[in-house]
Amino acid sequence: MIYAIYEEYKNKYYETQKEKLFMITQPSSSKFDKERVSGGATDNTFERYLILKEEKKIDQRLEEVRSILEDRKKLLKLKEEELKESTDIRDMIYRYRYIDKLKVYKIAKLVGYSEAQVYRILDNIKKSLRK
Repeated sequence: MIYAIYEEYKNKYYETQKEKLFMITQPSSSKFDKERVSGGATDNTFERYLILKEEKKIDQRLEEVRSILEDRKKLLKLKEEELKESTDIRDMIYRYRYIDKLKVYKIAKLVGYSEAQVYRILDNIKKSLRK
């Protein structure tokens, strides 16, 4: 069941891509719960970003995250290749459905199963991935 390991690697890869600091620099909506004031100091998110960057050595940490991301991408590609070479029917159906994005009727023709059987196998795959 290579597909389970592939799914785990894929989830870790996507988790690594998320960076909370990036969200700080994104524009946000107006805050209506505060009093409206003209003039004065404004909340500059870019300045906050630079301050946080200096305080927490963000560049160093970001480089580490990029390195981890590249490593996980390589692992994901290797596992995908292993999945494509697998002869296990569940691995094949997983690959056809979720990597190659084929419709169930095409998968059924490729593996020589009925569509109902392919749906049952896909349900079993989903259930096993939830565990």
